[in-house]
Amino acid sequence: MVVGYGGRKIVMENNDSSYYGRILIKALAKYYPDNYYIMYSPQNEPNKRLTSLFNEEGVRVKFPRSHIHDRNRWYTKNGIVKSAKAHGVNTFHGIDDGIPSGFQGSSFPTVFTMTDPLYKSASSWFTRMKMQRRARKACKIAKRIIALHEPDRQTIINHYHVSPDIVEVVHPCFYDGCDDSVPENMYDILTKKYRLPERFVLYKGRLDSDDNLEEAMKLIHELRNRKISIVMLGYRTDHFDHVVKEQAHDLHIFHRFKQVDKVHHADLTAVCKMAEAVIIPNTERIRDLYKLINAQRSGALVICKDSPQAREFGGDGAIYYTDFEDGADKLSDVLEDSNKREALLKAARENTERFTSQVLADHMIHIYRSILMHRRLFKQ
Repeated sequence: MVVGYGGRKIVMENNDSSYYGRILIKALAKYYPDNYYIMYSPQNEPNKRLTSLFNEEGVRVKFPRSHIHDRNRWYTKNGIVKSAKAHGVNTFHGIDDGIPSGFQGSSFPTVFTMTDPLYKSASSWFTRMKMQRRARKACKIAKRIIALHEPDRQTIINHYHVSPDIVEVVHPCFYDGCDDSVPENMYDILTKKYRLPERFVLYKGRLDSDDNLEEAMKLIHELRNRKISIVMLGYRTDHFDHVVKEQAHDLHIFHRFKQVDKVHHADLTAVCKMAEAVIIPNTERIRDLYKLINAQRSGALVICKDSPQAREFGGDGAIYYTDFEDGADKLSDVLEDSNKREALLKAARENTERFTSQVLADHMIHIYRSILMHRRLFKQ
């Protein structure tokens, strides 16, 4: 995915993998509407997540001209550079996929964001190595490199051997829908609609082997209140069917265990509020940190696996645990003490003020303007 800003332009590849790019464009379009934002794509293919951005004022998409046969080459080489200059783009911002080599050696302001610096989520070892090589080249071209949290910043500095002076942390923002109010009667409606238990801990994810679901199940088993169930929101996988369900039987909590394929997007905030807590048993991935701030903003109590990045995102508004026994004790203590629970929820709400879309937009605009100013000074 690619994003770029020119005082007036943003560039984004037509794929549906970068949640970060979409929330960035929405934030910039909302708080800096005088700018004009363009998304470039090498392929003119339908993409619901991309077209949803067209409702934002000043956001457009452009493709290579029809006579260009090698569109991928246009995108990765000089073609997109010429198009960007023709459309008045004066800052280019690449996200994960790198920066086209045509920008190398130019004074064109470029920014590069890595949401996963080592590309651990790549589908294969070969893809991971290819993405790292591309990132290494982008780090040499970029005037500023963006990490989403401090541990990633250190990884970028150490792994790609770049100067700490050009690497900066810019936190993402929570989903705006988390602030939606929920009518009181909706809770009863949703309980019947999704057949939810009276008291439950919510997990939302892909239900794969790397989601650490086994530890979440053990934590529920160790809770002092045996009437609290766990609801897993996500599509069933082989790991879920052959490992997680068997574990529920082995732990004798199958009657306290429910899986829901999908909750409508508009209902998700309400379901989070209905839960006794939202559990995040893996905090090594950026998508889990998105869940953390979204759940906090929704008004849910959050319990998550302890890690430096979880502490950075969750602040004083989350419960952190090292193992399932530790987590069960801490969660039980909070659920049994309404004062502790209210204090955590208040701290969580205050913590999310660091992750608003306006904070994200202001921070990124400041970076764009600073490198533009540096170029002007350099030219003088």
